[in-house]
Amino acid sequence: MGDLYGQNERLKIPSYQRRYSWEEEQFEDLWRDLNEIPPGGSHFFGTIVFMSGTHVAQGTNEIDIVDGQQRITTISILLCAIRDHLQENYDEDAIEQRVESINEALWIVDRDGERQGMRLTLGNLDRESYESLVNGYIDEIENGKIESAYEFFRERLDTECDDLSEVKTLHDRILDRLIYVSITAKGHSEAYQLFETMNNRGLSLSPIDLMKNYLLMTASDRGDTNEDRVEDLWGDIIMNIDSLSGVHDSGETFFRQYFMSSHILGINQKITKSKLYDPTFTETIDETDDIEELLEDVREKSDLFRKLIQQDIDQFSDSENSEINRLLRDAEIVSITPFTLFLRAFSETDDVDLLKGIIRRSNALLIRRQICDRNTGPHDTIFNHLAQNAFESDDPLQYMEEYLESEGRLPSDEQFKRHFAQEDFSRSDRTKYILSKIEEEHFGHGGKEVVESRYQVHIEHILPERPGKNLSKLWLEPFGISEDEHDDFKKRIGNLTLLEEDPNIRASNRSLERKQEYYTEEKTDFKMTHELQERSKWDISEIEERSKRLANIAAGEVWTLTG
Repeated sequence: MGDLYGQNERLKIPSYQRRYSWEEEQFEDLWRDLNEIPPGGSHFFGTIVFMSGTHVAQGTNEIDIVDGQQRITTISILLCAIRDHLQENYDEDAIEQRVESINEALWIVDRDGERQGMRLTLGNLDRESYESLVNGYIDEIENGKIESAYEFFRERLDTECDDLSEVKTLHDRILDRLIYVSITAKGHSEAYQLFETMNNRGLSLSPIDLMKNYLLMTASDRGDTNEDRVEDLWGDIIMNIDSLSGVHDSGETFFRQYFMSSHILGINQKITKSKLYDPTFTETIDETDDIEELLEDVREKSDLFRKLIQQDIDQFSDSENSEINRLLRDAEIVSITPFTLFLRAFSETDDVDLLKGIIRRSNALLIRRQICDRNTGPHDTIFNHLAQNAFESDDPLQYMEEYLESEGRLPSDEQFKRHFAQEDFSRSDRTKYILSKIEEEHFGHGGKEVVESRYQVHIEHILPERPGKNLSKLWLEPFGISEDEHDDFKKRIGNLTLLEEDPNIRASNRSLERKQEYYTEEKTDFKMTHELQERSKWDISEIEERSKRLANIAAGEVWTLTG
């Protein structure tokens, strides 16, 4: 890495770039490529695009990395792993020069050998963990992606490099056998035009990279736009969406839902990942009189999206915030799709009852469609339509109900009950959510709130789920259950209840009578479980009867459009 630029050059990842995101598949590819370089051969590392301003002869020059930040960051992490592996496994005299060489690649050093700063500076959200890594403070790394990369390479070094010569060979390959094309643009406009040209010629870029590039290129070309302000706004947006570590492709998810929800853009169509960067986006930017104003709205919505996903709504009273955030937790378990509508709703109104009604109805629709095996394809279209139209009516909830009940979008009570009673429910957060909502809505508040502690509360299979040496003796034979019936009915809703972690472990595969010792009020807070204490048998008819009963509760009391 130290050879990418001169000794007084600092490589910088601008704030508007995405966070470090490589995963094991990419680590594996790099490791394999490095170790498969034949003697005298090389490995093409790709094209790296830099943007440089005016250079000074003395002092440090900052060079922005326009493309290649993931690769450069990963190589520097690998160098840290090699350094630490050497220091922990070999005599200091044997490795001193190697370690010094690595440090020269990681640090800018003045003529007196004093460190003047790190050669690579990451973006705001990654910077602190990367600095801890380079300084050797491994226990202080909080960024999971950086930690995973480091641990991957440490494990490979520890298990696949048998002696010092193999570690030196790997280090030499990084220094001498990685070849790349380095392109340096002199300013923003030239860099963005270069980036666009490279994409048109086959460089694989994400939609977010392409959107960012087009925005910044357009801003650079417009004389009335503050280019630095645009970069700062984009950086804020990226920070908001990249903080959502639990959301798959968080950037693409946010922008899809922003486009479909925005009243400014007024898009009435489903936006897929492939449509994020297409004429819809570029034409929107071209037709926008004020790019900064548009990005201000995107930044505001990205912050709202973060609060919605993290259940961190805070503009109401404490009790109202708590209830809204609880409903948002429910919604995230069911599906992230309706957050398109939530983005619009929370931007349009501070009527708590209206917001709660929208979330509940969205959950009801999706639970019913999921249980009835309805196609998920129309979901984006449904919530795009509601986001663009419900708040144009006098009564958004009435509009929502009428729209969902039309054209068969909402499965009927009878359809829902039939599928619900026959569904196989897996051990999942959604199943815990379903059982917890029935507990709360039907059996009464006072039962344990499962989504508050979903990892401490367990799904209990009354008829044991897994075969065991006593399954036939304690369950199948006494209650006349065949092995095929066991397979068919063990995951039905009627065979499921909730228990805290300790009682569930203790109940396990015991007999019905022994399990019932843990279904008492003294052992569990769940009222639906208390009902099971007096059962003298647990056969297929019992499971079917309870499944139908819980299906009636689900359709009539919990997932309704009037709830």
